[in-house]
Amino acid sequence: MRLTLTTLLLLSFLSVARADERPVFNLELTEKGFIPEILNVPANTRIKIKMLNSTTKVAELESFDMKFEKIATPGNSITVLTGPLHPGDYTFFDDYSVNNLRGKVVAKEILK
Repeated sequence: MRLTLTTLLLLSFLSVARADERPVFNLELTEKGFIPEILNVPANTRIKIKMLNSTTKVAELESFDMKFEKIATPGNSITVLTGPLHPGDYTFFDDYSVNNLRGKVVAKEILK
């Protein structure tokens, strides 16, 4: 029993450590849109998207395709975790924007 509990604790620690190993892709939201508007990411990889809200308004980074939504207050950053993504295009947007600000993630196979 003790060995099983120790093993479970070790495995849970390793799974938490692996989440930090995700590649990070930075995104900035301005009054005019997302910079960059297109994020190129490796397919079949879990990723982190870190967005800085450089606007003067509250924003909500949302994606139906990647199944996330998170609120970002003005001048602050948020992080969302997603993936692994199959090769293809995935849209994201600021749900609070009256200008319909959108961007996309393009997941591509990496050739070795």
